[in-house]
Amino acid sequence: MFKKRYLLAILSVMMFIACSDTLWDELPSPISTFITTYYPNSGISDYQEKDGNYYVKIKNGASMTFDSEYDWTEINGNGVPIPPIFIFNEMPKIYQYLEARELTSDLMEAKNEPRAIILTFTDFRLEYIKETGDIRTYMEKPVS
Repeated sequence: MFKKRYLLAILSVMMFIACSDTLWDELPSPISTFITTYYPNSGISDYQEKDGNYYVKIKNGASMTFDSEYDWTEINGNGVPIPPIFIFNEMPKIYQYLEARELTSDLMEAKNEPRAIILTFTDFRLEYIKETGDIRTYMEKPVS
């Protein structure tokens, strides 16, 4: 009886691990690379492909949307700051702008729209206009 329960427990754990790995296996390679770069050692709690977009939810963390070319379009930290290396790697001009002004708040949400990148930090919002390279900072506290 003990051996059967022990075997059942082991099989249950293996099934749980297999389900988690299945989500990783389903991710397109550029998306899994993005996630392992900015969220190493994280698990995936949900992954969906719908209408040419990819939606990924990190366990206890960010929700992400990618377009049909696997470029990020939205990242919401869901109350957990987005790693600073994300700005450094993905948006060096914005990183330099923030560093020069000593703006060090945590990044909570990022939107990559066709004409602008909008970053929401804990105590301000930043808009980067792609066409002109202009950066605008709104110091009012963002609305949740």
